[in-house]
Amino acid sequence: MKLVRIISAFLFYMARILAIGYLISTFHLFVSTAFKLPTLKILEHNRFVVYYPFTEKGFLLGSEYTFSYVTEMVATIGFYGLFFWLLSNVFHTFRQSPLFTKRGIRNLKLFCGINLVVSPVLFGLLSMFSHEDLPFFGMIVAHAIIGIFAYFLTAIFNEGVGLQNEQDLYI
Repeated sequence: MKLVRIISAFLFYMARILAIGYLISTFHLFVSTAFKLPTLKILEHNRFVVYYPFTEKGFLLGSEYTFSYVTEMVATIGFYGLFFWLLSNVFHTFRQSPLFTKRGIRNLKLFCGINLVVSPVLFGLLSMFSHEDLPFFGMIVAHAIIGIFAYFLTAIFNEGVGLQNEQDLYI
């Protein structure tokens, strides 16, 4: 179990770093495009680039500077920020002692929900209105598989909490 805690600690920090990066990127993209800051430059053919703050080094490149395209970018990057944040919470659950807790179940349920409910809705809408030719169906299937796996883990954790509570009653 010690190895599981070490691996989950490493994955917790990696997922949390990714989440923070995605969420900061979402915020930077939104603020740059909403307020037309100097970090935004419109290129020819209505393309655009968002620079790193306080530089002129390209950070995000957009193929079409329209409200719908920018909204699509913000929604997708923001979704993955939330995805990695909730994933880091799941890894944090495996660092806890005792392992089976109500908080762990809550973390798994949230992660399950974003994969089984939010991602099909988001990617379903994007597949109808997107300017990009992305494999949205594949993304929905991948998130569904992750969500089903998280659902199985949630059921196992529910059983674990029940068994721990029974054991505590006997002591």
